[in-house]
Amino acid sequence: MAYFTFYEVNGDPLNSSHLRLGSSGRAYIEDNDGFLESGADDTGVQFSIDGEDFYSSAWPDYTSTGDKVEIFSATVRIQGSEETVTFAYLTSERDGVDDRVDRIVQLSGPEFSPRMRLRDIELETGNDNVPYNSIPSIICFTPDAMITTPRGQVAVQDLQVGDLVITADNGLQAIRWIGRKRMSGARLQAYPELRPVRIRKDAFGPGQPTRDLWVSPQHRMLVRSERAALDFGETEMLLPAKGLLNDSSITVDYGMRETDYIHILFDRHEVIFANGTPSESFHPGHHAIDTIDDEARTELFEIFPELETTPTDYGPTARLSLKVRETRAFLRRGGGGRAGSIRKFRNDSNRFAM
Repeated sequence: MAYFTFYEVNGDPLNSSHLRLGSSGRAYIEDNDGFLESGADDTGVQFSIDGEDFYSSAWPDYTSTGDKVEIFSATVRIQGSEETVTFAYLTSERDGVDDRVDRIVQLSGPEFSPRMRLRDIELETGNDNVPYNSIPSIICFTPDAMITTPRGQVAVQDLQVGDLVITADNGLQAIRWIGRKRMSGARLQAYPELRPVRIRKDAFGPGQPTRDLWVSPQHRMLVRSERAALDFGETEMLLPAKGLLNDSSITVDYGMRETDYIHILFDRHEVIFANGTPSESFHPGHHAIDTIDDEARTELFEIFPELETTPTDYGPTARLSLKVRETRAFLRRGGGGRAGSIRKFRNDSNRFAM
């Protein structure tokens, strides 16, 4: 069953200027449509938490928000800098189901973590209902990324289930599943945090990548760094593209009007080569299953039925994987400053058996 992550908070954001995040948990989607909605718009079960069904998001009286889900903006302090986040009010302490707990779900901004403080909380204008598949992060390639295969470089959109792909660790591996998610211009406009990241040619060094590469913000690239061995005990890591932004060689592409995000899944998480540079395949654990559409999710569960009940059964990531804020902190500590000198990383695909 699809789920998303929520965080408990110590109060109602509508009446608070600041809140503290508590523990996190899973809300399982029971809804019969693709939207988190107010009780005024949808009288059916929306989601369940710990076996309890919730028929409405947050406080049942939605007149102050036009009968829509309450969406808020706030600021958080990360490594000494102020960042903006948005979130939706998920459950109220007076919702009639669980009267003791207020919960929120993040929609954009730096990733939440327990005990983080939300400051300067404001109710957003023009609130709307929230597509479930806009809540988690999306991890995938855009069309025309060239994937290294035994028959040469193949555009990701031309790959098919069963095709062999060269991996860094396990030789030739067959693709088990391919998913595709359309990002329309309207969707990218409404959710700018979903815009693709452009990694320019030679961003990691000569031929790394061989030409510009576009990936989703949370798509992770493999990098090598001696500094990582000091900090984490490993020289190779998978770092999210969003954490590598540097305003020059790795940037958000605000000019792209629309695109597709394409997922490639193997029997295990793999390091593969896109435009000549090592990158990750799709990992369906954690939040990633929630990013795909219902039809694609059903197809995925037919191939890997265990993922429907226990997404973690897919296995670990191919390398140590950092979150966005961890990546930025690592770069500030000496992995490359603000990621501006990202070439300090050795991204050497030649060391892998091809």
